[in-house]
Formats: sequence, C-alpha cells, structure tokens
Amino acid sequence: MGINLVVDQGPCNTELRQWCLGIAIYSLISITFSVFFAPTVVNFVGFAIAVVANVLLLIGTLKEKRLLLIGWLIFALIEAIGFPFAVFGVIFHYGGYREATGFNNIFGALLVYIIGIIITAFCARLIYSHYVQLKNRESGSPRATNVV
Repeated sequence: MGINLVVDQGPCNTELRQWCLGIAIYSLISITFSVFFAPTVVNFVGFAIAVVANVLLLIGTLKEKRLLLIGWLIFALIEAIGFPFAVFGVIFHYGGYREATGFNNIFGALLVYIIGIIITAFCARLIYSHYVQLKNRESGSPRATNVV
C-alpha cells in the first residue's frame, strides 16, 4: 500500500483547480486575521512570505500558469524544513515555539504543529497534482481557440 504523489482529482471527485483556489483564498484570509490579532515582527515576515506564495497560487490557478504554482510549493518546502525546528523548539522550550501555538504544554503545542504539517502536505499534494496536470496539458496537443 503506497501513497501516490499525484492524483487526478481532489477529494470527492472534484477538480484540482477548485481546491487550489480554495487553498489560496482560505490561507490568505486566515493568515491576514492571525497577523491582525497577534502582530509580531516574526509573524509579519511569515505573513509576507505566505501572502506572496498564496497570491502566486491564486494567479497561477486562475490564469493556468504552472510556473506560478511553484511559489506555493516552495512555501510548503520552507514549512517542511521549519517543522523539525518547531518540534525541537517545543520540546526544549526555546525560540517561543510553544507560546506561538497558544498552548502552554508540550503535547498541545506538538499537536498544533503536527496537524499543521499534515494539512500543508495534503495541500502540497493537491497543488503539485494540479501543476502536473497543467504541465501535461501544455506539452500535449494544442488547444483550439475561438476566433471572433
């Protein structure tokens, strides 16, 4: 039993394009509210990176430009690289990782980071699948355009 890296459709047999749009819009709204309600300098830097990545995803999905989707995949890679630092920061209580989750205990903070990386991996899988679909569509036969 293996996990496929690329899927043809999203959950419930829906289009990947709709999932990419939903991920971009939800992420933009949630990141914006988190910065407004808990502003810090580090949070603002993360906010700027997340906004750029999600705007690239939004534009890339709407205009069907596969190269713009790479911006969000790089963002997901940055989150995956930061995950071990967050786990060790929670366990050994440095860097304010535990306090950033809103929990004061280790298990609650670890749960927040584990759920976050699972959601990021799920979204990255859908976005990468949409990237592969667009790549195959571009390399395939040319589509006819309507001439008026």
